[in-house]
Amino acid sequence: MSDTNARLLEAIADVLRQHQPQADLSRFARDARLNEDLALDSIMLLQLFVHLELEHGLTVPEDAVIGDDLQRVDDLVVLLERWQEELAS
Repeated sequence: MSDTNARLLEAIADVLRQHQPQADLSRFARDARLNEDLALDSIMLLQLFVHLELEHGLTVPEDAVIGDDLQRVDDLVVLLERWQEELAS
């Protein structure tokens, strides 16, 4: 796992711990399913993106979030990494 992936994974876990107390973090892992394992619904997922941007400076355009098939934590990491690289270039 790259340093960037590890940093993104930690940012996701941090936001969930602080702002999604109802999320089941006992099952948090890269392959954890967002809805079935972590109990995140679509509104909670949008809140996650808002907090990732506000607290960690991780920006993802709204249409990318809506258009992407986010099923697992790793899907979030890949999406965040892709957009941070794109925004940096």
